[in-house]
Amino acid sequence: MTTLLTRKDAAAYLATKGIRSSQSTLARYAMGGNGPQYALIGRTAYYRPQWLDAWLEEQLTPHSHSLAHMLQDQRGGCDV
Repeated sequence: MTTLLTRKDAAAYLATKGIRSSQSTLARYAMGGNGPQYALIGRTAYYRPQWLDAWLEEQLTPHSHSLAHMLQDQRGGCDV
């Protein structure tokens, strides 16, 4: 049997992964086309846990610098 999650359940599932997301955020992502995959059954959106996991992995991009370094470069370096 396939596990299907409603938007409310999908938001709770993401919370167990440490990601704060609401039903309305998931709906906004769906409208913008940049969220996790989902299926419409009737007028209700359903998510599979593996679709949420795949989307979450796509969002994880390692960064080798911090914003502070970028701001420092824009100001012409550090005052010493």
